[in-house]
Amino acid sequence: MEVREITLAEVLDARERRVWRQQALLSQYQSPLISFTMNIAGPVKISEDIVSAFREGLFLLKGHLTADRIPILAIEDTVEPTGCQAYLAVSGEALRVKETTTALEEHHPLGRFFDIDVLRLDGSKVDRTEIGAAPRTCLLCGKPASVCASRRLHTVQELQAFTRETIRRHLENTFADKIASLAAKALLYEVSVTPKPGLVDRDNSGAHKDMDFYTFLTSTTAITPSLRDMAAAGIRTAQADSTKTFALLRTMGKSAEAAMRAATDGVNTHKGAIFSVGILCGAAGRLYGRREPISTESILREAGAIAGSALEDWAHKPDTAGGRLYHAYDVTGIRGEAAAGFPTAAQVGLPALEQALQAGKSPDEAGGMALLHLMAAAADTNLMKRASREEQLILQKNLRERLQRPVTRADLAFLDQDFIRRNLSPGGSADLLAVCWLLYFLAEDPALSRRI
Repeated sequence: MEVREITLAEVLDARERRVWRQQALLSQYQSPLISFTMNIAGPVKISEDIVSAFREGLFLLKGHLTADRIPILAIEDTVEPTGCQAYLAVSGEALRVKETTTALEEHHPLGRFFDIDVLRLDGSKVDRTEIGAAPRTCLLCGKPASVCASRRLHTVQELQAFTRETIRRHLENTFADKIASLAAKALLYEVSVTPKPGLVDRDNSGAHKDMDFYTFLTSTTAITPSLRDMAAAGIRTAQADSTKTFALLRTMGKSAEAAMRAATDGVNTHKGAIFSVGILCGAAGRLYGRREPISTESILREAGAIAGSALEDWAHKPDTAGGRLYHAYDVTGIRGEAAAGFPTAAQVGLPALEQALQAGKSPDEAGGMALLHLMAAAADTNLMKRASREEQLILQKNLRERLQRPVTRADLAFLDQDFIRRNLSPGGSADLLAVCWLLYFLAEDPALSRRI
């Protein structure tokens, strides 16, 4: 993407080419034409954020047309130094199309920067007043835009600064919302995988007597706002040392845990997941804040940097269950997993999940297979607390042998009943399964791909 100041001659040339292309499309499709550009003041018409805003606007424009049952016959879009532009040939009455496009301009947070014209077959533009809409207002003061423009009441620098800040803030908020949505989806997929040995699923409560499937649904909705705050915290501290991000995430994690316990009457459903998934949310935010590519590798690397300081707590907490396991067996649990960049999730669970999904397996089958691989490889402190380190190692040996042959739903159901009988719950492995689902969703999400 070439970002530079453009000349007046380039502006006039781009305008002439736009008119020519509009006429050609009107002639070709014999239908109303939508011309979508960005309202950007000054000689620099594109940037990474402007292009992202344009792509979001185009995506939503197509969605609004579809929702209003206005068929799209053809779409063209380009990004040039002179600006972003898109043409959509549509089937329908021009005034009705204008109502749809004006609604987007009026109600979207960035709508004032969207310049969406609707052209009739003769090339004339449908005016906003023809559908009863008021003329567009100034970006800064709310007065009629034509008045401010003709009198030059605001400087180009003022308009540019307002544009940059408004678009930046909106894109950051949208990104944080997206990450939180995917994190919540990962948690919902994890609890939905059925059957799971000793864990809450759609069939039963596993080895837990104080929670069920619906407790997890309630808990997930309660902590999602905190996950969104964690992604936003990563953005805000992107340029700072990762320890600053971790300090914020820890505070927000406490808020998430409080929200969880308030929603579940004190039941601990997601404390471990808040830690691991929250770190990934913060890592994604830091990458976004530095405008770095978002990939599985980069997120895991950033997560490891954030979580590094979490290990320091163990030396000062010998009387906790986790601290005792650390001092007795040098087992660092989820803290060590996170500080190392979630290697068990990345190298064991995620490949198993992806391979099963690519083979056409259902989320239940793929999630169950990934979980068994994680249980066979992870130092699951939840299992150690309910049994012992020695018994956990024996379980892992047996699981590795079982994984040498195809695993069926009946195998998982048998393990589930066995774990319930023995009061065993691999909660640490379940948290890593949620990590795997989140990494999978981040890699597959088209909105993130468009941004990259």
